[in-house]
Amino acid sequence: MFFRKSKGLHISEFPGHKELSLHVGPSEFNKPEYVYIPLVEGGAPCDCLVKIGDKVKVGQAVAQKTGRFGLPLHSSISGEVMSVDKKMWHSSGKMVPMIEIKNDFLDTLDPSIKPNNVDELTSEDIANIARECGIVGLGGSGFPTFVKYQPQNPISTVIVNAVECEPYLTADYTLVKTRTDDLIRGIKYAMKATGAHEAYIAIKKNKLEAIQILTEHIAEENIKVFPVQDVYPAGWEKFFVQRIMNKTYKSLPSEVGAVVNNVATLVALTDAVENNMPLTTKLVTFTGEGLERPQNVYVKIGALTNDVIANIGGYKEGKDLQFVAGGLMTGGSLMFDSLVINRSLGSVIVHEIPKAAPSLACMGCGKCVVNCPVFLSPIEIKRALDAKNEEKLAELKADKCIACGLCSYICPSRIELTEATTKARAIVLKGRK
Repeated sequence: MFFRKSKGLHISEFPGHKELSLHVGPSEFNKPEYVYIPLVEGGAPCDCLVKIGDKVKVGQAVAQKTGRFGLPLHSSISGEVMSVDKKMWHSSGKMVPMIEIKNDFLDTLDPSIKPNNVDELTSEDIANIARECGIVGLGGSGFPTFVKYQPQNPISTVIVNAVECEPYLTADYTLVKTRTDDLIRGIKYAMKATGAHEAYIAIKKNKLEAIQILTEHIAEENIKVFPVQDVYPAGWEKFFVQRIMNKTYKSLPSEVGAVVNNVATLVALTDAVENNMPLTTKLVTFTGEGLERPQNVYVKIGALTNDVIANIGGYKEGKDLQFVAGGLMTGGSLMFDSLVINRSLGSVIVHEIPKAAPSLACMGCGKCVVNCPVFLSPIEIKRALDAKNEEKLAELKADKCIACGLCSYICPSRIELTEATTKARAIVLKGRK
């Protein structure tokens, strides 16, 4: 069967911006005075498992996400529960109830954190460990990893997403270089969990140092590096799955026999499988021209972004700054910096607010159509949205939008096409319920 491969665009306006956070090695911010564990995740509520006054340990489950793909959330510090419904800012831009824990700075581990005999673990054991340790997609999706290890279709291939195609972001690149062996062992655990007989590490072909390090560390013939083009959004899983598998799919990579995991997810999986260590710490990129010392930082999940920024040197003075939670292309600009670092937040960008330019009328250039990686017509979707024509939105397949931001980026008239298409997508999906 013939199919159209998703497309990408080389973003040429951001040379060197990844270098901002690579001038020093990863640092640590392991001593927050308080951490906050959200009682809402992925839009689903979480049941609180503790009460005010309880003493908790590092790695202790303090909340349980409800619903079909429920899994626990863990304390990243040891200390005392001060509140179970304190409202704090979430990366979604909303204030949500959270468990507030005061740090006792003793780092007392939960008794469940102890080494496993990995040779005796079955595929079911690995999936269960991933669930109990709260391992989720750390590339931004936050999707529970254990679900991927229980697919309906046979799995032949594990694909590692090491592309990191967004401007500025370098956490995955840093993990590839500094925790190479942990990553490779995580790939093997994922292969065992899924029954896959091969694995590919998708990474941009211009990451020569990382490719060399991976090549030197990989001893297995069934684990290979797969260089991809330096285009955006090459980090979208359908982009590289199509190129590796030479197949496409409708909803999930498992339809073509593939499971995709992010670099950070597989490193976290190694910690979980080998030591029952829950997801309590993650590497986050703090970067942008508005920071004194941009860098990647290992942070306790639940710490506040403004505390981390203050610890690494603070903001540059005399600039009108914009705070972005997530990637420059897909993240959200927020009016505050006291943001809780949850399991899904992988980056914070602080840069000068760009000078606003008025949008112009569409000139009919077609660039938004030509460059859309999923072959949509963003300008037509916006027109249907403005006309409140829900039937037309469905006809235009607005639900296929991946919110990559390319249509707004490429538009010479500076029309906010991404905002329109994501709103249209939500309308179409809601209409199907």
